[in-house]
Amino acid sequence: MNADEQDRDDDGVPDDEPSTATTARHTLYAEECFRQLEYRQDAFGVSYPFEVQGKTLRLRKEYHVLQCLYLFLLYASRTRTFKGRRGITQEIADYFEIVGRDALSRLMAPSAEVIMFGPNSADRSTRFGTDLRQALPKLAEFMGIYMAPGWKPEDEAAQGDANIDLVGVQKLDNTKGGWNLFLAQCAAHEKHETWEKKRLEADLSYHNARFHSLVRAQAVLFVPTCFRQTSGDWVDKSAAANVILMDRLRIISAVNDDDPSVEGSCDFLQDKQLAGPFRGDRLSASA
Repeated sequence: MNADEQDRDDDGVPDDEPSTATTARHTLYAEECFRQLEYRQDAFGVSYPFEVQGKTLRLRKEYHVLQCLYLFLLYASRTRTFKGRRGITQEIADYFEIVGRDALSRLMAPSAEVIMFGPNSADRSTRFGTDLRQALPKLAEFMGIYMAPGWKPEDEAAQGDANIDLVGVQKLDNTKGGWNLFLAQCAAHEKHETWEKKRLEADLSYHNARFHSLVRAQAVLFVPTCFRQTSGDWVDKSAAANVILMDRLRIISAVNDDDPSVEGSCDFLQDKQLAGPFRGDRLSASA
C-alpha cells in the first residue's frame, strides 16, 4: 500500500481497492454482528430499543422505560465515544454506580441494605463521612466486621473510597460476624481485559490490610457490556471467576421498572443530551 492511498478504516487495504479476502472477512464480520443483534433482540425483549429486520437495524416505535436503561448501559460501555466532552465519562461512571446499587438490592433479601461508598455519593457524606480515615471504621461497623489488627488511620489517605463502590448487608442480628455481606465493584469499561483490577477489588480478601471478617463476603462485578456470545454463554468465562458477573443482560433482568435508576436513566440521557427513547417521543407501551 502506497503512502498516497487512503485507508480511512485502517484495515491495511486501500479504500478503493478491497481485496477478495478482505471483502469476505468483512462480510463474515457483518453477518456475525447481525447474529449478535438478533440474539440481543430475543434476550432483552421489551428493553431492547431496536428491532432487527433482515439486514436493517431500526429504532423501535414502542416505548418502554427499560429501553432508556439499555441505552445508558450501551453508552457506559463505549465511553471513548465522548472523549471530546469534558466530564461526561465520570458522570456516566457515577450514574452506573447508582444503577449497580439498585441491581445489587435486587440480588439480596428485602431486609438487606445497600450503600454507595464512593466519595461523591450521598451515603458517604451523610453516613460515613468524607474523610476516608474516619469512614472506614464506620463502614466496618456497618458490615458487621472488624478493622484488621495493626490498621492505622494515618496509613490511609483522607480522600478516596479505598476501592470500594457498593456494599450490601443483610443484618441477621446484633451479633457481629457472619452477616450476609456483598461487596461490589462497578467497571464502566469497554474491554474486559481492564476489568481485572475491579474484579480483584470486589473480593474482601483484597482488603485484608483494612478489614478482618469471620466469613467470606460475596464478590460482585457490574459491567455495562453485553458480555455474551450468540449462544448466551460468556465471551470469556475467566472474567466471571470468583465473582457474580453482572453484565447488561443480568442488570436489566434484575431491576424493576420503577427502580429509581431505571426511571432516572431517561432523565440522564436527556440531561446529557444523549440520544434515547423518551416518554414524549414515543407511544407509551402498556407493559
